[in-house]
Amino acid sequence: MMKTYLKIGIIVAALLIQLTLINLFTIQGLKPDLILLVVIVFSLLQGAEEGTIFGFASGLLQDIFSTGLLGVNALVKTVIGFICGILKVRIFAEHILFIIPVITFIVSIGQSILIFLVLHAFGVEYSLVWSLKQVALPEALYNSLLSPFIFLAVKRILK
Repeated sequence: MMKTYLKIGIIVAALLIQLTLINLFTIQGLKPDLILLVVIVFSLLQGAEEGTIFGFASGLLQDIFSTGLLGVNALVKTVIGFICGILKVRIFAEHILFIIPVITFIVSIGQSILIFLVLHAFGVEYSLVWSLKQVALPEALYNSLLSPFIFLAVKRILK
């Protein structure tokens, strides 16, 4: 039970940092997605079930505090939590610090594509190519660079 509260605390802290302090770390207007990083880390450490649950909860919190369509982040982060949780059993734990930036890069791009598809389903139109080139690729690189540090921090907190 205590670990659950600790995980909720990590998600809330990531959200608070995302909403406040992360503006200090923007590079040409781009920000890392700490919520995504926490979902990836939880999923790789805990598996698909917890990845799905915490993906949904953190995505919903992100939706509540954003101006976008309610539920988009919840849906996308749920899918990401599930997929990354499945990867947990296929990754050698001793190589995770080398693999997590690659996983984070791919998942960040995948998140942008999933968001595009969900918004497209609701009739919101924008250019996927422009979004991938101008936002998703640089943000994926930023997320990838931060991912080993977030992984180590969350792993240490949960132990």
